[in-house]
Amino acid sequence: MPAHQPPGRIHGRVVDAATGEPVADASIRIHDELAVVDLQTTNRRGEFMSRLLFAGTYAVEVQHGDRTARVDDVVVRLAETTRVEIRLPG
Repeated sequence: MPAHQPPGRIHGRVVDAATGEPVADASIRIHDELAVVDLQTTNRRGEFMSRLLFAGTYAVEVQHGDRTARVDDVVVRLAETTRVEIRLPG
């Protein structure tokens, strides 16, 4: 019998595209093909960690004030943390 594997996570970092500085308090929406599955906010280091997610492909959207960015095709695997850096345009 195969061992049970826990779901995966997305660990992200949001940075300003022009300066490379972290973006704190940005709103994060993680969604699959059908719905938003998680909402997060970046910390002072511009980082966020998703809730546990099923294996699959997700999109991560970021909003900070009137600036937005999106990363598609973020692959989550069982028992792994997928890392993503999102560059927020100025």
